[in-house]
Amino acid sequence: MSFSRIRQHKILTALSAIVVIFLLAIIAIVLFSEPLIKSLTETKGGEKIGRELKIDGDFKIHWHWIYTAVHAEKIRLGNAPGYPEPNMMTIDALDFTFKPLKLLVGKLEFGDIIINKPYLILDKKSADDMNWNFPTLSKANVASQAALADNRHDFPIIQKLELKEGNLIYRDAVKGLHLDVNLDSLNGEGGDEKSNHNDKNDDKNNKKEFEKGFKISGSGTMQKQKFKLNAMGGSLETLRDSAKEFPLNVKMVMGPTEVLVNGTFKDPIKLTGVNASLHITGHNMADLFYLTAIPLPPTPPYTLEGQLTKTGGVWGYNHFKGSVGGSDLAGDLSYDTSKEHGFLKANLVSNVLDSADLGGFIGLSPSGKNAAPEQKQAAAEKKASPKLIPDVPLKLERLRATDLDVTLKAAKINAPSLPFKGMEVRFNLQDGLLKLDPLNVVLADGSIDGSIEINAKKDIPPMKMNLNLHKLSLGQFFDNTRFAKTTQGFFGGKVNLSGTGASLADVLASSNGELTIIMSGGKISLLLVEASDLDIAQALPLFLGKDKSTDIRCGVTDFDVKDGILTSKIVVLDTNDSLLVGNVGINMKREVINAKLDAKPKDSSIFSAQIPITVSGQLKTPSIGLDTKKAGQKGAAAVVLGSLLAPFAALLPFIEKGEVQNTDCRALIKRAQK
Repeated sequence: MSFSRIRQHKILTALSAIVVIFLLAIIAIVLFSEPLIKSLTETKGGEKIGRELKIDGDFKIHWHWIYTAVHAEKIRLGNAPGYPEPNMMTIDALDFTFKPLKLLVGKLEFGDIIINKPYLILDKKSADDMNWNFPTLSKANVASQAALADNRHDFPIIQKLELKEGNLIYRDAVKGLHLDVNLDSLNGEGGDEKSNHNDKNDDKNNKKEFEKGFKISGSGTMQKQKFKLNAMGGSLETLRDSAKEFPLNVKMVMGPTEVLVNGTFKDPIKLTGVNASLHITGHNMADLFYLTAIPLPPTPPYTLEGQLTKTGGVWGYNHFKGSVGGSDLAGDLSYDTSKEHGFLKANLVSNVLDSADLGGFIGLSPSGKNAAPEQKQAAAEKKASPKLIPDVPLKLERLRATDLDVTLKAAKINAPSLPFKGMEVRFNLQDGLLKLDPLNVVLADGSIDGSIEINAKKDIPPMKMNLNLHKLSLGQFFDNTRFAKTTQGFFGGKVNLSGTGASLADVLASSNGELTIIMSGGKISLLLVEASDLDIAQALPLFLGKDKSTDIRCGVTDFDVKDGILTSKIVVLDTNDSLLVGNVGINMKREVINAKLDAKPKDSSIFSAQIPITVSGQLKTPSIGLDTKKAGQKGAAAVVLGSLLAPFAALLPFIEKGEVQNTDCRALIKRAQK
């Protein structure tokens, strides 16, 4: 045998051995691959992610050159250390197919993926501590590469994805959120790679996307509030292509609150951009806290519609408009979620603001005709209550959840009983410290300005109120009454109070400070003056429609406030016809008033009566009467006069003569101003 033949024989023998070994390897893989691959998956996979990874149930592989099918049961992924549940994720059964030949060229391409009963827990304890952090992946830069992949081929191809009976739990201790979602179904299909969907305005392409895309329906709880969710999105092919805008339609219903989102998401894997319409309706804007962690006051039913955007970590709601109760509302807002505390910045505008919709700012339930049934019931209960001051406590945890800077401008305020003109207020909330500054209300051709501060950092929050009253028109408080034309002039004053408590009632009951109202010049209806100082000779014809006015020399009301008790230092109203002086005490803890006013006429009418007027009882329903003790000292003259002038006998127990001197108005005003 020649050398060449020997060499050929050896080569053929070697090749035959290689072929045999390869065939044996294939047979071994087919026969023994399931336990081998299962073991490698558990050990190597667990090492890779730094968690325990187990397949406790069956594991089967059906090899095929075109599509290989894999079936696995009872899959579980261990939770991070320090978290209550032992497993972060469990899957009852997983079935998928893939193209094995694609692995030879470094590609992973799936056919169908069916996930049965997945249970996933995402838990966030702080800004840096969450159970989906995988340190080993971070060190290997695998997670960042997957998240920042810019090429569509870096993301696996999936022809069809189906999820059955899924459950997702998301807890965020930073924002105080708890989300528990049951996913009834999730279905998605890959699209046609040759189709072009780059035109975001092409409705036909979006329609095709929805037909081939995924659908989700589910229910759950968020902050203990039940909700239902339905969503439709584009195809999985579009999802894996960051160059394409992903169409998405979402409807969420939480009680009476309904949220509709319809638009496109740029690179939805990273959620880098959003351009969609957002329509929100509900019974109470305060309920939006459960969805957004934004603290809003109670409102009547509302509806808003605008454009939803997202750039980086900042969400925007642009050019929105709608109604809140009987008020219109429009504006722009942004919500930055990139920091530990969310930050809301908004500019809100209302052309006509209904005062009945503002009750939520002071703890009252909205009471307008547009209020929800439960709000009307709450308003009716408050009306029936003997208490006047709102006692609904602030939700302190909400004021601590998010920071905000919101400006509200109202061109006009509808208030049947008060001459409001407009309002501008800035709400600034930083780390639980809420400031209404500046606060400017246009009232009766004058203004009320100042600031209010509430420190919600403390469990019993301190509150400060500093308000200034500038040139308020007295006459406008009597619009649409018979006294409008005979009452005029301007008054001002200041309110400086500080107290502690979670409700307005608690704050006022513990308040300290001062309250002063000053008026100089003007006129007042003589009917009001004469009726108060009981001069029936002048007041009686005024009841018959012949009212006139008297000049006001000055009016001063000055209170000292300590531990919720208002004690008057000065109560004086000096007119050309009468001098009204008195003492007033108000207990804000018990909501009780005790006042005595002496009205002294400046003429010698024989019908003038100097009887102190008393005001006593609950603030909400005070009793107005006469000082019967003083009346009893005057004897029979009152009885005789009363029998002659019935039915005004109760108002005329005495006859007095004499003149009352004018007060030193300048001295009184200076004293009050100090």
